[in-house]
Amino acid sequence: MPRSESNPKETLLSFLEKLEAAGSPPPSIREVCQCLGYQSTNAAMKLIRRMQAGEQLIYDAGCSRSLRLAKKAKTGVPLLGSIAAGFPDTQDLEQAEQLQLDPTTFDIKNPADAFALRVRGDSMTGRKFFDGDLVLLDRSATPKNQDVVAALIDQECTLKTLVIKNGKAFLKAENPAYPDLIPAHDLQIQGVAKAVIRILTA
Repeated sequence: MPRSESNPKETLLSFLEKLEAAGSPPPSIREVCQCLGYQSTNAAMKLIRRMQAGEQLIYDAGCSRSLRLAKKAKTGVPLLGSIAAGFPDTQDLEQAEQLQLDPTTFDIKNPADAFALRVRGDSMTGRKFFDGDLVLLDRSATPKNQDVVAALIDQECTLKTLVIKNGKAFLKAENPAYPDLIPAHDLQIQGVAKAVIRILTA
């Protein structure tokens, strides 16, 4: 491979990205030298160590072909589709995008436990959750009486107020047009609401 005229770091990163995308094994140091146009493996190793110190690469000198890209931690909060704030919904939730915000700002101690859902329906307007809003939830928070929660009730997903009364839990809508939801078999809390995000339009 001819030597690239670009920055050696960029050249090596691009080389590793192409190998990874093709499903090829990591390169040997000799192959790195060939990629960079270096005659000496010492020069290649100096570059690798600098990039390793900068957390761009991972390399284990005791293993052959161990050079690989350092995986950057995902940032933001995953938006996992929508949730009914009306009658329960059985739709599957799939990751669609990442919201670029810091969940710790909203009292979510572990960012990995944060997720967001888009509200559909009007059953929670009494708690200021409106159709189209994004609700930020914490899956590790301990749900308490009167918390707004994303819940799986008898295998159906919905966003409601959790009510615990006489040791029993049920879900309450915050709109008189909707009934309370009392589980026939099972009630699982998937996350406790920590914030609501509303996009304002002109």
